[in-house]
Amino acid sequence: MEFDKSRVYTAVNADELKVGSQVICADDLADLRMRVESNNFDSKSLVDINNESSLYRFVTQEDRYALAYLVSEPEEKKLKWTDLKVGDVITSGEITAMIVIIRSSDCGWHIFAGNTWIDDDSLKAWEKVK
Repeated sequence: MEFDKSRVYTAVNADELKVGSQVICADDLADLRMRVESNNFDSKSLVDINNESSLYRFVTQEDRYALAYLVSEPEEKKLKWTDLKVGDVITSGEITAMIVIIRSSDCGWHIFAGNTWIDDDSLKAWEKVK
């Protein structure tokens, strides 16, 4: 693969990279370039981005790295009320709740999870827990 500097993320622009992206990681630029250009790489899923006080901001399941090369961004998963059933568990990242009511009317408020109604637009920010 041709090395494209615009796909390199460092401590400076780490916050622009989305968690869930497929990346090639290294701790120095020469190693990163070699991994990309060799076409013999194992891309990893980015699971977290450490805060600005960390030298190794890019976190994968295996390790932490100083540099990341973007291979692909995560797929957009927009949850719809029609994808759910009573008993499913959903999370917003902060709150996890079980769906207890699904209303099929044309009101825009189809899902009751935990102890609150979630409108259709807000539901797009939630995901189904597997």
